Amino acid sequence: MRSKALRGKEFPQKKVLSLVLCVAVMLSVMVMGAGAAFSDQDKIENTEAVNMCTALNIIGGYPDGSYKPEGNIKRSEITKMICVALNGGKEPNVSTNTTPTFSDVRGTNAAWAEGYIESCVAQGIISGVGGGRFSPNGNVTGTQLAKMLLVSLGYNANTEGFVGNAWATNVNVIASQKGLYEGLESMDTSAALTRDNAAQMVWNAMNAYEVEYKTTIITDENGKLETIVTVQDKVVGTTSDKITLLEDKYEAKTFTGTFNGNADVCNLNDGEIQVYGSVNDSEKVTANFKYDFDLKYIGEEVNVLFKDGTGGTKNKPDNKDTIYGVVVTGATTVYNITKNDLQTQKEAGTVRFGDKNYDVAAAAKDYEYLNVNYGAKSTVGATSGTSADDVATAFSNLKAVSADTIKFVCNENGDITRAYVVESKLARVTAVNNEKVSLNNGVGSIKIEDNDIYKDVAKDDIVLVTTLYNTSATASDAYTTVTKAETVEGKLTGYNGVKQITVDGTTYDAYLDNIAQNKSVDSDFLQSAPANQIGETVKLYLVNGIAYAAEMVTETTQYAVVEDADGAIGDTFDPLKVKMMKADGTEATVEIHKDSKDTAKLKTGAIIKYSDVSDGKIKVTSVVEAQQAETAKPDLYDKDTKSFDKKVVASDGVLFVNKTTIPGDDEPAAVGDFYAYNIRNLNDIDLAQYGYYSYMMDSDGSKVVAAYVTLANKPSGASSDTVYGIVSSENGTVKVNDDTYTSYTVDVDESTQKTVLIEGDNDSTLKEGDLVSFDVASDDIYATSDITVYYPESNHTATNNAAAVFVKEYDEAGQILSYYTGAGSVSDGVYPGTGLTTKAVDEDVQIVYVDAEDNTAGSEIGVNAFDGVTGKANVVVVFEDNNISKPIVAIYVDVNSDIAQ
Repeated sequence: MRSKALRGKEFPQKKVLSLVLCVAVMLSVMVMGAGAAFSDQDKIENTEAVNMCTALNIIGGYPDGSYKPEGNIKRSEITKMICVALNGGKEPNVSTNTTPTFSDVRGTNAAWAEGYIESCVAQGIISGVGGGRFSPNGNVTGTQLAKMLLVSLGYNANTEGFVGNAWATNVNVIASQKGLYEGLESMDTSAALTRDNAAQMVWNAMNAYEVEYKTTIITDENGKLETIVTVQDKVVGTTSDKITLLEDKYEAKTFTGTFNGNADVCNLNDGEIQVYGSVNDSEKVTANFKYDFDLKYIGEEVNVLFKDGTGGTKNKPDNKDTIYGVVVTGATTVYNITKNDLQTQKEAGTVRFGDKNYDVAAAAKDYEYLNVNYGAKSTVGATSGTSADDVATAFSNLKAVSADTIKFVCNENGDITRAYVVESKLARVTAVNNEKVSLNNGVGSIKIEDNDIYKDVAKDDIVLVTTLYNTSATASDAYTTVTKAETVEGKLTGYNGVKQITVDGTTYDAYLDNIAQNKSVDSDFLQSAPANQIGETVKLYLVNGIAYAAEMVTETTQYAVVEDADGAIGDTFDPLKVKMMKADGTEATVEIHKDSKDTAKLKTGAIIKYSDVSDGKIKVTSVVEAQQAETAKPDLYDKDTKSFDKKVVASDGVLFVNKTTIPGDDEPAAVGDFYAYNIRNLNDIDLAQYGYYSYMMDSDGSKVVAAYVTLANKPSGASSDTVYGIVSSENGTVKVNDDTYTSYTVDVDESTQKTVLIEGDNDSTLKEGDLVSFDVASDDIYATSDITVYYPESNHTATNNAAAVFVKEYDEAGQILSYYTGAGSVSDGVYPGTGLTTKAVDEDVQIVYVDAEDNTAGSEIGVNAFDGVTGKANVVVVFEDNNISKPIVAIYVDVNSDIAQ
């Protein structure tokens, strides 16, 4: 049945049935049929029957993946279905007669079915339509199939009157008694049977008891012997148990119980699921066995159809058994809602949602609840004395503006017996390598192979993290899904505190007051209501339609230098205009918008930050005036440290140069020719006494984004090179041109190796695992002084040329590395960093990927952030000229995030 809907969420699902079958044989597990995930599954009404008949190999779908439930069953098709069912799901060994029984089968398009037809004739299951014909392509009616199934169960067609004028009436009476029409009460038994209803009738027959005829001889009142033949349910074994067709032909049993989950959420082997239940209402046991079953059915009642195998436990599915299939019985009612759907409790002992109260069952021990502490699993009411009222109140208190899901499972009386709460939260990806993804907001590093993480996950992605039924995403048995966060961007048109936010006229429930979480995910997230921002562009991060975070989309920030200015703000007839040079080197004369800041500072040499408004106007948001140097400033820009006036320059930092004569003391800067450069491409810049300069920092105050200087000449550029690698092999002594050398192999990357020959026998300059650099010699011969060895670890003599550090952030585009010099002390399994340092990276920096454990080159993984879990340094940084005060010229990255080997 289709589920009802409430505000876009799924509500009661009656008879939610599913069957997903394995197609491989594992150990002695045999799966009899393909899965029932048909392309037209939603059209199937008798889902359990179709799924089980598919699992038992009785019926199947079409090549295009459909089942076509509304289609009709042909008479030829039904004979094969019955033959396969009576042979335990295996293809029967059928044969044909020399002279065919029917004249309209052999030599027609139904010839493929002749063997099945003859087998059914021999067993008395079918007869023709008269005149020696079978009509193989004719449709089967419900009554005709019922007769075939009754004979398959053991009924004698002649004895029971399944032939003759009254055959249909006699068949329908007994078919009803045996339950063949169960679930099909409104079906016209005389009409052509659909594939959907045919599966239901066959499944009903498989679960019906077989019958046998018992002959009794009695003496009548006249003393004569009389033979009485009666039909009864067939009994077998020493205990005279009744036996179904399913048990007889497939040796199958049905294990009914609660689906507890799969290996992702239970302590199971890979590929296993767990069901707690029993066969025939015997004592309940926990069954673990290999099967692929959708976790969305957790907590629901299921039937496991299985056959006990050799070496397994009797009456309990296990990995020694044949598992025919698992289906949800539909005996439990399911409500899938969110915390946001919960309503205020109206009555004690009830939970309210969808404007209706739902009773909580009295048996508190039956509750299974995942509490609010990010998925921590616990049993509600396990403590003696916990009442249904207390449990209902606990559930009701989960009400929040939240997309966290709640699955309520109810018994046949409609009372809630179980509840599963799954929480999700936003996080930012801090690092990615081949094995792990690191996330902030308290998540940590999780293994890619053990979890469901979307393809092409990248550093700084904002993601949705959902850990199923566990306390932590990093727990060894946790299963976490990571998906790219859904976003919507548009004009902010309204808000109601932090509870609602309206974008482009659409109002979203909001969860923006989680200040601590938002701040820890991304510093750009709003920490409060977006006051005075109506009309600005905003981006929302949505979780199931609820805004979990929001950030203002800032206007495109641009930088320029003022060449000349005239007019005044507010002067209608002569508004303030400036001639400026943009960062791309183009010049423009623009009008300054009235909402601009610091307009009095708009003079020659002033650096401005601005955004375009319209009609040639710009809005200036920040201005830094040029100042005159009282004394000469050598190394105003230092290319080694990538710093301007001793402050690190951003990778795309722009330098505006006014090429002019240098004025005298207190003279204004002369206006010459203006130029714009990427400052990182330049050599050192010295400023003469009385020269003018200015610069602007980024919003964090950590990097120079734009600078201005007056120079007599244009600045010039620079470049450099060196080879860096790891010693992967000590090759021993070799002889080259009669001279003796000690040979080493250095891995530069996965595909490049260099040979290093050092004069002397058994030289000990290098060791496997040493991180080294050198200028390549054409003959591979080096003196010990030609090789620089970096010893950043305590087991070597400390030097100032390198350091093992803990990366906080690597801005590749900006050529800036921020790192911790210490890991800090462990707290809750997380090592906070200490000694934060930000260094410029040389424009020709070399990134070397190594496997320090195996002393070899490693695969490229990027310069990832320290994961804060292991407490191990993840990179070694090398400084220019072996001077820690100079830029970083090389970074050794360990692929296992543990450079300390």
